[in-house]
Amino acid sequence: MSIPLPETSMPPEEKNNVTSPPEIAAEGPPSPPRQRFKWLKFGLRLGCALVLLTFLFKSISWSIVLQKLQHLDDGEVVIGLIVGLIGVILSSYQWQSLLDGEGIHIDLRRLINLYLIGISFNHFLPTGMGGDVIKAYCVGKEGHNAAGSVSAVVMSRVTGFAGMLIISIPILIIYHQAFAPWIVGTFLLASLGICGGLVVVFFAVALLPTLIKGKWTSYRIVSSMFNIGMTLQKSLRQPRALCSAIVYGVLFHISAALNYYAFAMILHIQVPLPFYMVIIPFVSLAVVLPTTINGYGVRESAFIAIFASLHVDMSTAAALVLLMDAQGIFFALIGGAIYLFTHNRKGNTAQKTHLCRLTAD
Repeated sequence: MSIPLPETSMPPEEKNNVTSPPEIAAEGPPSPPRQRFKWLKFGLRLGCALVLLTFLFKSISWSIVLQKLQHLDDGEVVIGLIVGLIGVILSSYQWQSLLDGEGIHIDLRRLINLYLIGISFNHFLPTGMGGDVIKAYCVGKEGHNAAGSVSAVVMSRVTGFAGMLIISIPILIIYHQAFAPWIVGTFLLASLGICGGLVVVFFAVALLPTLIKGKWTSYRIVSSMFNIGMTLQKSLRQPRALCSAIVYGVLFHISAALNYYAFAMILHIQVPLPFYMVIIPFVSLAVVLPTTINGYGVRESAFIAIFASLHVDMSTAAALVLLMDAQGIFFALIGGAIYLFTHNRKGNTAQKTHLCRLTAD
């Protein structure tokens, strides 16, 4: 549930005509020390992920995991993938409703393709341009409104978080006795922390320009806080788009619960459907901190720990997590294929145009 926001410290007259990705446009070529720091951070996150996965996979029985995965029914797996794809479509609808509020009108099919491309960037390019950045860049370029595109991406995270709370908090209250105390406490504290952070950022926008000046405004965290706060204030003036996005956020989290539930039924995991509406948001909150690459290691450990508290065998829970990771990689491969196909097609079109001009000359 992180809210990544690229810096957009461009002059106002240039914001609607961006010709390079937002991060590049805002920061320019990274300096050597900054580049080294980025690779150091990547190495630490990679090492943390490997350590977590090593300890986790040593504690499970791989023979049981492989046995369960070998006896999967192909038809049931396809149904699970279809449910997962429905979640992608719902997220794209949510994104489209926010873009409409910004006056950017993009075809839903194009947004679905960009959403899958974003998944691909998140999986395969963890040190470079993230999925949110590439989505904001592409839509901003096509819609000629970079600021509105970034705002829509940010608000898709915020409204998704709101939709998650609408679904998970009532379920947690009703079934709180079924969950371990550490799950309930951690979930509530993390949710309150993010809500408090958003409130602070929202009200700090009015004070930041007067309190922070000069070189302080060039720091990434300061500019990000300011941009997120401005985005929140602007979005509150568009209640229709905001409410529509929250509704789609609720539907997305329901579809995510159904997605996990469908694969869990294949593995004969007897955990009620409402429980997934707490488990999945809990894991989403657990991977907010960028401690590992794309949440690998943290996500798997959190899932298996929660299922263990619900008396589910660790190896069976690991099989479920591996299925969901495989689904994510499958969608990422589709997104990568779409990106390569689109990139090659644009390159061929540009080459043909250049040849036509040469012929005409």
